[in-house]
Amino acid sequence: MSRHPGRGPAFSIIALSIVLALAGCSSAEPEPPPDTEYTSELVSVFWVERQVRVVTLDRMIDEVGSDEALVNMGGARELLFDQGIIVPEGGGDADVDWEAGYQDGDLDGYVVELDEDAWDTTIDFSRIDGALNDAMYHNEVTWCGDDVTGEEFVDAYMDVFQGAFDTHDAYEASVADHVDCGDGRI
Repeated sequence: MSRHPGRGPAFSIIALSIVLALAGCSSAEPEPPPDTEYTSELVSVFWVERQVRVVTLDRMIDEVGSDEALVNMGGARELLFDQGIIVPEGGGDADVDWEAGYQDGDLDGYVVELDEDAWDTTIDFSRIDGALNDAMYHNEVTWCGDDVTGEEFVDAYMDVFQGAFDTHDAYEASVADHVDCGDGRI
């Protein structure tokens, strides 16, 4: 018999409630061990769009020459030069005096540096992306049927393939196919 009548059942009910609550929080099945192998890369939509723009700009320069493509893009070209995205064909630093202006042909002999690791990325990538977007807006894709702005060409790719692949390699192959007038499917 209890010294305090009525407290025994109350204590039992509280204890039973705690045990049931804790039992409900645990799983009857053991948790699987955490994966030790990273199975997919993180592929940023900004990286994908940048990749399409850079490869498209490279092809634009191959098609019409660096002088025409670079003159068309306006002030954006200076940032692309400064960050090492547009470089002299033989390598080295671009030596362009923007203050002095330039004549037709002064911007011949430049190419796109496709290796992002070689770029000077001390500035925010959003500025590089903006300059690449300006380059797309002011130049046309003329080698895949009807002429369209580079911006429309990039948007057409992004509309279909944004989020479609899990790796940088897959996107690089798909972008290369798209820029070569393929369907981008790999």
